[in-house]
Amino acid sequence: MTHLERHTRLFERIARPYSWFFAGQTRSYAACFEAAGSALPDPRGRRALDIGCGTGAFTAALKSAGWDVSGVDAARAMVSQAGRRGVSCTLADAVGGLPFPDKSFDLVSAAYVAHGLKAPERARLFAEAKRLSKEVVLFHDYSGKRRLLTDIVEYLEGGDYFNFIENGLDELKRAFSSVSVIEVGPQSAWYVCRP
Repeated sequence: MTHLERHTRLFERIARPYSWFFAGQTRSYAACFEAAGSALPDPRGRRALDIGCGTGAFTAALKSAGWDVSGVDAARAMVSQAGRRGVSCTLADAVGGLPFPDKSFDLVSAAYVAHGLKAPERARLFAEAKRLSKEVVLFHDYSGKRRLLTDIVEYLEGGDYFNFIENGLDELKRAFSSVSVIEVGPQSAWYVCRP
């Protein structure tokens, strides 16, 4: 079984308890849009795709910010939880390629997805997001600031958190024409990328 398959299975198993945090996550993400939303294009009349939408919290925050947004996730249980909250989310795997034509969206986002993927998978995620976006790709993920509890949880999750913190920004700079970093929380940042 590949790392990506193990990762997807983990999120299949934790979808229900993960959904318990939907309201708090949505409020937290909405606060990020209030603080840093000016770094993004005006959402009126524009389409967004949220990759790895999970239970739909970031997708819901995008919608509240004015985007016409849809989400995709590789874990069927996460898609089901998003649907229970009225979030438009379909089953699809961004690393394997999404069923949308080039430049289908004005904004493509992924919240806390990149750090969970190994570097080659991240490169495919970045390429797919770049292919789909007309204007901006937004990664909401960890910054270089660390906390012991987060280190432990991410170690147990088995993603690529430590490598992402060390090398993620350089990887993004190689994949996109420009990358702006905006701190949006004690350990999180927006990586605003231009294709």
